[in-house]
Amino acid sequence: MTVHISGLSKCIAPGLRYGFVVAPRAVLGNVAAALRIDCWSISPLTALTATIMLEDGAAARVIETQRDELRKRHAILRDVLASFDIQSFDVAPHCWLHLPEPWRGAAFARTCRQRGVGVLPADAFAVGREVLAHAVRINLSAAPSLGELRQALSIIAEVLNSGHFEISGAV
Repeated sequence: MTVHISGLSKCIAPGLRYGFVVAPRAVLGNVAAALRIDCWSISPLTALTATIMLEDGAAARVIETQRDELRKRHAILRDVLASFDIQSFDVAPHCWLHLPEPWRGAAFARTCRQRGVGVLPADAFAVGREVLAHAVRINLSAAPSLGELRQALSIIAEVLNSGHFEISGAV
């Protein structure tokens, strides 16, 4: 059995807090009850805005525009960090950078932050205490422009190429 839950705030606009649930008829009553516990209703203006955007195709156009932008950002990512182990999808807003020796996630994130670039180490996403990859997540959509993204990724490449000379506290 599959229950699909989605919304418009991530793919259209952060302020458009409108969600959807598609579920088998057998569990629909339980899903509706759970939603009533969490939220009684949404703003009618939000519902109207979402409905109009979905019906007139504006939502699809916004999504395609965002995908086009993400494809451009991934092209820059592939250009600047071509020689490093990157894991992503062409229209994903984030990517994972698997760090070469001797880097560990927290030390790499700290060094990048000192250079003005924010990345998050894998342990920021950990739920348990399992062994994690030495990796960081790069938010490709955070940079206000393509030029600023290229600059940030270039700094990340410089830090990666500097090796152990950049690690804080190294002897």
